[in-house]
Amino acid sequence: MTKPIQLRIGELELPLNPGESVLDALLRGGVEVPHACRSGVCGSCTMVCTSGELPEQAQAGLREVEREQGLFLACQCHPRTSLELERLGDDAATAAEVVEHTWLSDSVVRLRLRPRAPLTYAPGQYLPLARADGLTRSYSLASVPSEDLLEFHVRRVPDGRMSRWLCDEVGPGTQLTLMRPRGSCCYPSNELDAPLLLVGVGTGLAPLWGVVREALARGHRGPITLIQAGARPASLYMRDELQALAQAHAQLRVHALVLDGAATEPGLEQANVVSFASQLIEASETPAAWLSFVCGDAEIVKALRLELFLAGVGSRRILADAFVMTPPSDPSQACA
Repeated sequence: MTKPIQLRIGELELPLNPGESVLDALLRGGVEVPHACRSGVCGSCTMVCTSGELPEQAQAGLREVEREQGLFLACQCHPRTSLELERLGDDAATAAEVVEHTWLSDSVVRLRLRPRAPLTYAPGQYLPLARADGLTRSYSLASVPSEDLLEFHVRRVPDGRMSRWLCDEVGPGTQLTLMRPRGSCCYPSNELDAPLLLVGVGTGLAPLWGVVREALARGHRGPITLIQAGARPASLYMRDELQALAQAHAQLRVHALVLDGAATEPGLEQANVVSFASQLIEASETPAAWLSFVCGDAEIVKALRLELFLAGVGSRRILADAFVMTPPSDPSQACA
């Protein structure tokens, strides 16, 4: 006799009736799951599978990093085995301790944290950090999974409650809470020969520092161009590390752009980052082949996405992480 398929979410366990999707069963059991189209298009019913085998159709259309982290479409999931599930918004909190606090420039701090439990993530993702009073902001991961510590680059914002605390008051031993990693601005393993364009504005370098090292570690064969942009020369941090990486890998070229004022130091260029990046694509023989990553200031990221698309890069080949500032008057949880 075939063992009935069970769905477990929290403390609730539901049997899956013949012909039902996971979404059908959960709604029947009174579980609130956002949903709309029921055809796998809108993505509203995306959930997380923490145990069990997902059918291929349940993850159709999702990015590689999303599939690897167990995301799936509940309306398209007709499993053959029992599953343990979580709603996408149900964050499993992980405690972490600050072990390093280092100023990388006059406005950017590098934090390295040791999580109490292993954290599964992909380079280029971000996650919410919460302090003891509940104040929470999201920051991009600059580390790669092979490293023991999690690395974040935090720009000190004068009116930023969380960034000022992280930069001015936090030190080794400070305890933080980490939420589930999210985001899909990540290197896909099936693009080994594609030309890569990585554009980081300000601390938009943080996720790209992880992405470029992940690509090189996986043996990326195509050319890689990394553009670091900052308002002034002092905004361009980790230049020595970037140049050392470029010297170690012949296919990597690094540009350091100053957006406002003169490029007063050797190795710097003064340019509009949007024009610089789009002209680089336009000058190539195969604009559509490029895979682009753009991270940092939301307005610049928006302009980059448009200009790269107009230059010939397909919209699905432009991966972005736009940094949205939380208004000083709003202490609620949001990206910072």
